[in-house]
Amino acid sequence: MPLTDAERRQFRLEPTPEVVQATRDTIREHEDAIGNIEDRIQVLLNHVRDLRYDQAKHRASIERCIGLITLARRLPVELLIKIFVHCVEDGWTRAPLVVSHVCAAWRKAALAPQVWSHVYVRCDDAAVLDRTRFWLAKAAGAYLHVTIVASWRAQSAGIMGPMALLAERRAQWRSLRVETDTWRHADIILMECREATPELRELDVRTAALDTVQGEGTLDPVYLARSFGVETAPRLTTLSYVSTIIPASSIFPSHITDLTLEVKESPVRRPLSTAAIINVLERLPELRTLSFSMPLMYEHEFVSEPDSDRTASLPALTTLTLYGPTDLNELLPHLYTPALRNLHLRSLEDLGYRQHPIGPSLVRFIRASAPPLELLELHDIDLDPETFATCFDALPLLRELRLHESSISDAIVQLLNGPRGLCPRLRRIDVRWCGHLRGRALVDLVRSRRAVDDLAGSVSDPIEEVGVINCCFVTEDDVLDLARMTVCRVVTRESDDYCRTTGCCINQRYRTRLRLRHMSEFIDRKEELKLVL
Repeated sequence: MPLTDAERRQFRLEPTPEVVQATRDTIREHEDAIGNIEDRIQVLLNHVRDLRYDQAKHRASIERCIGLITLARRLPVELLIKIFVHCVEDGWTRAPLVVSHVCAAWRKAALAPQVWSHVYVRCDDAAVLDRTRFWLAKAAGAYLHVTIVASWRAQSAGIMGPMALLAERRAQWRSLRVETDTWRHADIILMECREATPELRELDVRTAALDTVQGEGTLDPVYLARSFGVETAPRLTTLSYVSTIIPASSIFPSHITDLTLEVKESPVRRPLSTAAIINVLERLPELRTLSFSMPLMYEHEFVSEPDSDRTASLPALTTLTLYGPTDLNELLPHLYTPALRNLHLRSLEDLGYRQHPIGPSLVRFIRASAPPLELLELHDIDLDPETFATCFDALPLLRELRLHESSISDAIVQLLNGPRGLCPRLRRIDVRWCGHLRGRALVDLVRSRRAVDDLAGSVSDPIEEVGVINCCFVTEDDVLDLARMTVCRVVTRESDDYCRTTGCCINQRYRTRLRLRHMSEFIDRKEELKLVL
């Protein structure tokens, strides 16, 4: 507030006693006024606090009202049951206990037998018998998915007790998973499964071969094939076997159709060899899907099969996946798979392993089996130009090609150019980390496959989808040109994509930059872009 002229003159003169007294009286008046204002402020703050408290009570009441009409309370019991079952299938074994404490509706849904159908038995748990008995009682007559875990600390009595309870319900078994540290424990469990399991579909055995027999080396689970043969488990189709070593002989039921075999080590007393793998496979004539994984580090070098004519015949096999160092692919010429449609070859090169040329093995395999391949995936596996050309020439039915970290060149891609190129039925191509391939070669491939000539005979199918990720010579303009002619994908597939498990093809920054740089083209509806970001 500006001073008046009278007040300004007072500051220029020495104050008299009357001025001092009057000033002090004025100060006391202002202080009293400030005190009154503070009291009024405090009253208002108290009132605000009371209003805030009332506001919070109303909000809490609203939340309770919303809780009464929330979708979770109005979901049908059948849908709640499906949700709870999915929770259990994802590994949340305590889901039935937890969700039953939420509300009456959830408790009612949680009491459904199928919610309790996943029975998890830890044999070294002191309360394993009571817990297993309680869970089986809740599961009632539902199909059972049983998981049995026995560490090296587990005693035989701790295994036999719960197995006796489970054996009473063996007619309800739909899947069985066995996880042990030794084959002694695995055989005890499998021996108790000798009676018929007519509804069993899936079997998963995971163990570490720590038991040895003097002079004979490592044991194998002899009761695996005995307990789950076609007479006792006629509907068993899928088997997963994970161990530190490969079995010395075929221990698997001969009627299975899907086999996943994963080996963790290659000890000197039982090295990994082509002969051992053939011994396992040659007695499985009904296999349709085979996935085989080998370890990264060897204690003993992989042993090739000296007899080049020895083969394992798998006449019904349609899907083959090999994952390991490239010398694993030496197994290919020893497999006869005339019905094979999907071939996935994945190498450990990205983990620092050495590369062995697999071109001769792959060519021999294709020529011997003449499989009607529709999908070929080479993940971190490279071929020389001559092998690429030979393979493409021998695969007239190929529909999808997936290459990861390949040195495929423009000249090889040009062999696929239409309208009369190799692999005439090719419709999808996916290239990732291919550092020698230019984007123009892909554009020319797609454009040529759209062309039509006047010659007699069938022409090449058009390319329906091109996937391009982290290829340094494929520019953004190339991607846009591809998207103008066909579907162009610059992101991993939603399903059936191995790179999603490794995280090697996450290109979020590139996709964001591409979207921002070409926003106007994406918005412009005059030009349709089939770009999957």
